Amino acid sequence: MSLVWVNRLMVAVGIFFFGGGAVFHGLALIWPHLSEPMPPLTHATFVVVNVFFAVAFVMRVRWVQWPFLLLTVQQVWSHGGDLVRGREEHPPVWDVQSLFALGGIALIWLLLWARKRVSP
Repeated sequence: MSLVWVNRLMVAVGIFFFGGGAVFHGLALIWPHLSEPMPPLTHATFVVVNVFFAVAFVMRVRWVQWPFLLLTVQQVWSHGGDLVRGREEHPPVWDVQSLFALGGIALIWLLLWARKRVSP
């Protein structure tokens, strides 16, 4: 993968964080039924977090992997727990939102790895 494609994908990830994260949590502040139950302060926090990552990925901030590591740990704890609890229900269910979040994080780590390999 070339640096040009990595940079394009970084911009796409930034747009995803804005639209898929910040806008989603902002709408969930207004219409709580859009998301799993969580306090409004949590949604507000994730609006800020997602805007931060949107800007960091679009601007291709070189150190973004460190705050992203913290987000990864939090998301694995939160969404990973939701996924396990869903599978323990009778009948078992798949928490699609958690699958989407965790799958997206894995893909972003692949992109960060690719960026490190092709960057001068």
